[in-house]
Amino acid sequence: MLFVLGEYRISGRRASEIAASVERGVGSGDLPPGHVLPPMRELAARLEVNPNTVAAAYRTLRERGVIETAGR
Repeated sequence: MLFVLGEYRISGRRASEIAASVERGVGSGDLPPGHVLPPMRELAARLEVNPNTVAAAYRTLRERGVIETAGR
């Protein structure tokens, strides 16, 4: 499944795949600094995965310094 964010498509079924997809977008410049990622539940619904899977992907990205979160 895919989630289109502007011109970039987030994909994956596992947390590691989703995190890698976002990291590729950041690295390529397709997801520039300040770009807002979709809410976890919305992305989970689009990718047809459990929201905990997206939460784990976002947590991994945050721990690696790829994204910043401001909470709810």
